[in-house]
Amino acid sequence: MEQLEDEYPGDSDWHSFVQLYEEDYIDDDARTLAKALDGNLDMAVVLNGKRGLDEGLWWIEQKVPALGNKRPADCLKNPKLIKRLRMALMSMP
Repeated sequence: MEQLEDEYPGDSDWHSFVQLYEEDYIDDDARTLAKALDGNLDMAVVLNGKRGLDEGLWWIEQKVPALGNKRPADCLKNPKLIKRLRMALMSMP
């Protein structure tokens, strides 16, 4: 069964994606989200841009079907799950 991380386009594309959000969304809210994401400011900036602080903090603690019913907070220590989390962020409307 194909997992979301199998669609991950690579770190270069991820960094280009993050740059789209950095100019407008790297602020105190992103830094707060980064603390909840074990210091991952790149993911926090994207989440801030897509969901904002309050919804982002809520989402980090929820079991997400696209993440295999794992919480985003649980995906931060495993390289495979980090790719899955990045793809989930890239796929969010």
